[in-house]
This record gives sequence, structure tokens and C-alpha cells, in this order.
Amino acid sequence: MERLVGEEEITEEQRKRAEENRAAALAKRKSILSLNQEHTNPFRLFKCRKLSPHPTTTNFAVPKNPSIINTVEPPEKFRARLEICSPDSFSVTPVAVDGFTFAGEELCFEKLTDCLSSVELSHYTQRTGGGKACVFRLGDYQLVLRSLKNCKGIECEEIPWGTFNVIERLSHSFIADKWIPCRPEYIPDEKVDELIGELPETLLNSLLPFQLDGVRFGVRRGGRCLIADEMGLGKTLQAIAIAGCFMKEGSILVVCPAILRYSWAEELERWFPFCLPNDIHLVFGHHDDPARLSKRPKVVVISYTMLRRLQKSMLEQEWITLIVDESHHLHCTKKSSEKDELKAVLDVAVKVKHLILLSGTPSLSRPYDIFHQVNMLWPGLLGQTKYDFAKTYCSVKFIKGCQGKVFQDFSKGIRLEELNILLKQSVMIRRLKEHVLPQLPPKRRQIINLVLRRSDINLAMETLGLESDDASADIDDETVPHETFEEDQDSYMKKKLSKRLSALGIAKLPGFFEWLSIHPIMSDVDGEETWEGSPGSHKMIIFSYHHKVLDGVQAFLCEKGIQFVRIDCNVTGSDRHSAVQTFQFSKEVRIALIGIRSGGSGLNLTAADSVVFLELPLRPADIQQAEDRAHRHGQKKLVNIYIFCAKDTVDELHWRRLNGSLLRVSSTVNGKRDAIREIEIESVSYLESTGIASEKSKKLMTEPTEYKDKPAAKLKLQNSFLSRDSLPVMLSGDSDIPVNGDGVLNECNAISSSRSKLHSEVVN
Repeated sequence: MERLVGEEEITEEQRKRAEENRAAALAKRKSILSLNQEHTNPFRLFKCRKLSPHPTTTNFAVPKNPSIINTVEPPEKFRARLEICSPDSFSVTPVAVDGFTFAGEELCFEKLTDCLSSVELSHYTQRTGGGKACVFRLGDYQLVLRSLKNCKGIECEEIPWGTFNVIERLSHSFIADKWIPCRPEYIPDEKVDELIGELPETLLNSLLPFQLDGVRFGVRRGGRCLIADEMGLGKTLQAIAIAGCFMKEGSILVVCPAILRYSWAEELERWFPFCLPNDIHLVFGHHDDPARLSKRPKVVVISYTMLRRLQKSMLEQEWITLIVDESHHLHCTKKSSEKDELKAVLDVAVKVKHLILLSGTPSLSRPYDIFHQVNMLWPGLLGQTKYDFAKTYCSVKFIKGCQGKVFQDFSKGIRLEELNILLKQSVMIRRLKEHVLPQLPPKRRQIINLVLRRSDINLAMETLGLESDDASADIDDETVPHETFEEDQDSYMKKKLSKRLSALGIAKLPGFFEWLSIHPIMSDVDGEETWEGSPGSHKMIIFSYHHKVLDGVQAFLCEKGIQFVRIDCNVTGSDRHSAVQTFQFSKEVRIALIGIRSGGSGLNLTAADSVVFLELPLRPADIQQAEDRAHRHGQKKLVNIYIFCAKDTVDELHWRRLNGSLLRVSSTVNGKRDAIREIEIESVSYLESTGIASEKSKKLMTEPTEYKDKPAAKLKLQNSFLSRDSLPVMLSGDSDIPVNGDGVLNECNAISSSRSKLHSEVVN
């Protein structure tokens, strides 16, 4: 074959070099492709190539007429949201609409002004979430609505018809400050005054002005209301007064957490002096079923659990008034069916004429929680079903889970100002402490008589290595010299007394845990933000003497995810100051565990508005000194003081001795004329441990916890605030029984969060 002119023969070496270059190029291309695949989102494999927003190596589709797509903008349009903002007015707010251009707030208001020029504008207002809104009288609603619908470029979001209808009707309830009933069950003021006037004189004289307003609110509405006052404002007293107004009509049923049954019985006996012992019946088990009684009691107190177990029997009986304490337990679930305990309460509520709900936190973390409580009082007020309510006020969204499942999210809220007005006008009354502070005493002491269980006493003795057979003698013996640890006291007797008192403190822990678990400060662990008046804005000091007692509380708080500080005699001066600053200024730290001897004086803890004495102080001066850590100059809040006293134990004798000692000391200092006769107590309540927390307490006290035997760690503070990656936990050495030798500060990771701000907007 002839060779072409100018063509040169390729040598073997050149051919080999060409093959190597080709192989290198292919390898390089392969590596580039594999690198691109590693950076490619794997989920794009499931998308249609044609619809994929990102071009790939195999998708070179170019949109037709790209210049037209880039230059054409969506038309301008906004939504005018109409929302009730007071009992006699509503607001109009411009809101952006998806798929349309939002011209801006100022231009939208100019267009609204032109559109509504024929309607008299009341004023402009600042919205809670930012921005402003124009306000009109409620009577001009239909005129505003027609004008907006005739304007182009404005989409109208109307007030829900049911809400508007109720608010408009209730707006006529007060004319010239005179109450005019607008519903069949409502009661005129003449009858209200007559019913309130029939209450016992001691009860009437004990009502503060704002509490009397709460009673009047409930009686006017036929005894159907939700009292949502902040904790410590006397919701129980108001409920008893309202129920007392209708007591002649029939029996009262009180449903409350099991641990509060004795407290309710004590309050009812105190404020209803006409009731005999058999008139107030407490249900502890099936054998206490009121149906078995020969004489029908005037008041029956039952727990949520026992109401469920005796549901059939309780429904067969006739109740005229139902009081539900801690009604936030009736919160909604997303499921179509509710819990059995909730169903039992709802079934009884349908049959009663008067219904009183009590809760300082009616909506625990989201507006959706409140539906059942309101629907019990006024069926259909928020919608026929909880899902109707969610569509209107909960901003329901569909969220795709990690496994591809789609579920509904009810945690948000919309039109919350309107919802708040609706609730307050119809069924709910709520006051915060700062609103009624001038009417309140600056300091309120309450004795909580804790009924101990034999199993708790035995556990306490076992924890300290004492004989269980001597438990009764050690804790109940009234000959114990429960005075003070004198410097010259025999060392053996000193340790023996310390062990006895420590055992008594440990025996109180299960009941105290149950009380603390239902306290509002513990009920917002799953929330997100702190709102005014929420548990996240409250702080508590827990005083105790013995290391084991504080250790048990510390383990309980760690388990619940509540951040805290702990101060005792092992804490150095600098760490002591850092702990105080952390408690005072850190929103996450809500509880301070303090040894009475080491922290009962010299500390400024005015951030706290609750003080707990888990063990009785040895001297009356210790009480005042410890109380004044919170109740001192600069404190603007009411301080609630809870003193735990074990019933039928040496605690009762010691309490009498404290009062006698106070009289002697004050007579010496103040003179006989100005002597203080006894420690002033506002109320005494009984607390019965149900045993639910006993097993948990046993585990906490007998098993080593995570923070024990860990090396000491320094406080990690940043600008006087607790850093999020460290939590100071100060181990006690406050008694003569050292349990953890070393360890001044230890880290205990705890999760702390606050109830959603949505709650504040709904109930405040």
C-alpha cells in the first residue's frame, strides 16, 4: 500500500507514548466524574431530571425565552387581616401573600387609607410581633369588610364568624359599668350579690379585692369559669367561694391530683364551717366509692386516677358543681382519641350545671392545649372539634418526618390577641402578681403537713444504715432534744441526733418530689421560650440541713433536667459569689439548693419568689434569716414560703418549740408589749404521699448517681452568666454526716427551657 506524501511512519515508541497519554486522560476523567458524584446531593437521584432545578452532566435543557422569565415580576397584592384587638374594636393589618409582590407596609397602609376613606379610623396601634395596624370600632366591621372586598389587589382575611358573633354579643354585657346577662345561664348582679352575701363571714372577710372580683366573675357566668390566676394568688379560695354560692343546689365534686386531696379537704373544712366531718368525703380506693355511703356527702374529693377507675359509679350519681384543679392536665392530643382520665372528666363535666377549672398554666406550651378546658365550659366556642380550633388559631402545618411520614404540627399559633380577648370575655379570668401586688402581703408563709408512709421511713433508715425497727422511735419520739447543736454537746449524742433528723428529712423526699413535680416551676421542661408570668420567670430556693437530703433533691433535679446551683459550707468565697450571680442573672438556672447554716445569711437571692424549708430550722432566727435571702430590699415580687412539717412526728413538737423560743427571744429584744407570740402562718395544708415517687426516691438514694465521685470542676462563667456547656452543682457538707467527702463543684448537664411565648399571648 502506498504511503501518502508527507506522511511519516509512527514508531513503536511514539505509539506506546500515545497509549499512555490516552490511559492517563481516561483516568483523570474518571476521577473527576467520581468526585462530582461524591458532592452531588443523593436525594436528587429521586427527582425527575426535567424538573431538577440544578443542571447535571446529562441535563442541558435551557428554558425557552429566558429574558421573558427574568423580566416579568408577579403582580402586587397583599392580604388585609382583620383581627379583634379589644372587646369593642378590631385591627386591620397588611400581610404578604405567597406568589405576589409585597409593596411594603407604608404603601399598603396608603392603599388601605384610600380604600377605607369612608370609614372613621379609631387609631393606629403597635402589634406585639412588630409593625403597626389600623384600628376600627367593632360596629363598623361590616362596612370595612365590604370596602375591602371592593378594592383590587387586596385579599381579605375575615374574623371567624363564631368569634365575631360571641364578642359582639358579650360587648353588650356591660353598659355604663352595669352587668347585663346575655346568656341563659348568666346571673344578674342583684342575684350575684345575694348569693355572695350568703357565704360564711370568715370566708368573705378573707377575700382580697381582686379575689372578690374573681368570685363575682364566676358567679355572674353561672358558676362556669376558668380561674387562671398566677400561682400564689388564691385560686383555691376563689373556687371554694364560687362553689359555696351554689351549695344549696346539690353536692360538689372536686377532682385534683392525688397528692392534693388532703389539702383540699383542709381548705374545705376551714372555709365551710357548717360542714360536719362526714360532709367531706375523700376517695382513696374502690372501698371509698360514695355510692356505698348511707348518707350523701356535701363534698367529694377524688383524684384523676380514681375518677377513671370509678367512672361508671360517679356518672350514675348527681353532681351540681364540678371543680377541676390543675386543669392543664386536660390538654389536647393530636390523636382522634383522648386518654381515659381525660375522658372521665369530660363525661362528668357534661352532666354538671356549674363547672370551675383552676390552673395557673392552662396552656402548657401551645394554644392547642386549651381546647378541652374551654369546650367544657362553653361547647363550640372555639369550634365543633379540636381540629376546627387548630385550623383557626394554631396555624396547622404539615411536616415530613425523617422516615417520609407526614404529620401535623400544632405547636404554632395565629390570631392570639383575638383568642385572648375571646377567652377573657367569655370564660377565663387571669391576674398576674404584678397586677395585684399592692393588695398582697409581701410575704406569705404556708405550712405543708406531710403525711409520711411507713415504707418511706424504712427507706430513710436503711439509707443511713440504721435499724428499721427503730424507725418509729427515731422519727416519732417526742423526747428528742430537737433544739440546737450546742458546742459542748457530747459528740456521740450530736451524731445520733443528726442521724435522726437526717432520716426524717430523707423520709420527706418522696412526698416533696410529688409536690415539686406539679409545681409550675417544673411543668415547662419541654417549652421553648420564657414568657412573662411563666414558670421560667419564677425561681425557688430550697433550704435544708443535711447532705443526704440535699443530695436526693439534687439527683431529682438532674433527672428532670432543671438547672440549679448548690451552696454549702464546702464552697469557697469566690465560688459562692459566682453561684449567687448565676442564680440571680441566668434565666436557665431556676433553683438554688442552700444549706441553712452556710447559706441562710449573707446572700442576696432576690431573683427567687418561692422559698422552701424541706427541714425545719433549729432556731426561729434561722427562718427569718433564710427567708430574707429572697424577701429583702430590691424584691418587688410576692414571696411564697413553704414549710414542710412531717405529720405525727417530732417535727410537730419542734414547731411548737420554735414558737415558744420566738416568744422568749422577741420579749427580750422587743419588750413584752411588742413580743412576737408565734410565727405568722397564713395557711396550713395537708399533703399525702401517694407512693408514686417512692420507688424513684429509693433509686435516687440507694444507687450512685452520675455526679458522685467525679473530680471537682471550676465554674465556667461568661460575663457572670452560666455557660451553656457547664452547670455548677455544689455538693453539701452542711451536716455532721459527710457522705461525699470531696467535691465542691461538679458538672451536671441538664436541659432547661421555658414555656412557649405563645402561652403568654393566649392567657395573659
